[in-house]
Amino acid sequence: MTTRLRCLAGLAIVLFVAMMSGDSRADARVPPQLQAQLVARLGTFDRNFQARAGAVAQILVVHQAGNSESSFEGASLAKAIGELRDVGGVAARVEEAEWSDAQALAARCRARKIALVYFTVGLENEMPRVADAFTGVDVLTVGTSARHAEHGAVVGFGLEEARPKIVLNLKQARAQNVAFKAELLKLARIVE
Repeated sequence: MTTRLRCLAGLAIVLFVAMMSGDSRADARVPPQLQAQLVARLGTFDRNFQARAGAVAQILVVHQAGNSESSFEGASLAKAIGELRDVGGVAARVEEAEWSDAQALAARCRARKIALVYFTVGLENEMPRVADAFTGVDVLTVGTSARHAEHGAVVGFGLEEARPKIVLNLKQARAQNVAFKAELLKLARIVE
């Protein structure tokens, strides 16, 4: 079995496990541990991830200041990603940050060569400003909800009919030099 097929099979298994453990509440989210596993696999489906990441993928988890749910989600994601061997086939280093503004965050990503920025709950309404500021920045932006992707992040996760769904914003992906393989596009809900 080729590496690509193993990655696709692994992503399908993670989605299946998540579907079996899904929560049917309207405000339910994909659990952080499953999101971390999905993000680790997503990197293998981005043709530019390894070049963007270099030897160690710098991952920044951003939460909203003063929002305990956002802070908790950020800490949970950082811990879950930190426990993984790699993200997209590359060793990963994770740090957390409080939201300040989109332009400052884009400048930080450029200066520190951040490969992936993960946005937590409470930042969905900031995504249009993030999309504008991150246009031309070579970084994968991910949000913990589908609304993140619908409003400007490249990737979001949602539950649709109690099943986890990857949501991809292809317009923003192109603007940020993220090129997903066709195998992933078949599994995701696409927004433009």
